[in-house]
Amino acid sequence: MTRFDGGVLVLDGQTNYALACTRSLGRAGYTVFVASDRRWPVAAWSRHCEASYRLDAQTLTAFAALRVWAVARGVTTVLPLTERSCLLCDADRRAWEGVGITVGCAAGDILLQAFDKAITVERAAACGVRTPTTRVPASLADGRAGAEEVGFPCVIKQRFTHAWDGAAFLPSRSPRYVSRSEDVEAALSAARQGAHWPLVQAFVRGRGKGAFALCDHGRAVAWFAHERLRDVRPAGSGSTLRRSIPLDPRLQQPAERLLAELRWHGPAMVEFRDNGQDEPWLMEVNGRFWNSLELAVRAGADFPRWWVALLRWEAVPDAPHYVEGLTLRWPLGDFKRVV
Repeated sequence: MTRFDGGVLVLDGQTNYALACTRSLGRAGYTVFVASDRRWPVAAWSRHCEASYRLDAQTLTAFAALRVWAVARGVTTVLPLTERSCLLCDADRRAWEGVGITVGCAAGDILLQAFDKAITVERAAACGVRTPTTRVPASLADGRAGAEEVGFPCVIKQRFTHAWDGAAFLPSRSPRYVSRSEDVEAALSAARQGAHWPLVQAFVRGRGKGAFALCDHGRAVAWFAHERLRDVRPAGSGSTLRRSIPLDPRLQQPAERLLAELRWHGPAMVEFRDNGQDEPWLMEVNGRFWNSLELAVRAGADFPRWWVALLRWEAVPDAPHYVEGLTLRWPLGDFKRVV
């Protein structure tokens, strides 16, 4: 097996997709290190993990200490896998690059386009991708008026999954479904993130579907698709049982337009709600790897390996046609579903 110079540091080792990355890159011949703020991160248990590091916190100071540790071990690429670690790495990108470590996430304003749901909706409109009726209020009064405009039930969702105020992350809350005007004010106030009020969005029906891609500065170089057979929460959440499926052009085409509009660089999941008849509704863009990444890798869509090759200016092989009909279950997710 070919061994590559320079180690890869996989962050957020407590996640399923960190484990998938560690396995993929280790099998490909990379020396893999894992970091997490958890005591026993699942990715650190992989036989492909050379060594692991426990972060004191998710702060710039803690990441600076991690950077020193990474340099001592010959790391040349760092892969932040969650919104939080992407924001922290991007905030100190010059420091990482100054010690010879490439940061494996989109940069600056490009990153913000996927993490700021208001900007995502704006960019989607610019390239003709269908979104639910959305209001971006600037005040509590605007939010109440927006809810009346879009109608009930409506969805009130935080503008950022993880909002960074420059010093710390603000509390994160799941989207809230509101069916009565008298409940709007409380939902808006609970989801406010500093100066940013939450989005007010019309509720649309359909099945959650996603198109998964790896992009090279706006150009998709690899695709994958799966369907959810069972979710942690039936009302909407990550999946516990999923199956690889052919890539539906009804999802791929709008996803491709949007990723090009964003000039996206790196992995992304473009999530839709689809009733099977009308044009799908865009729900959001996750500008990172996804929880079910292991299914894509097993099916032959080796996104972690291709992403690191792209970051290192190595030859990226033409993506083969992945295996369709492959099913993967997440036992812990099924346990959570029962609970």
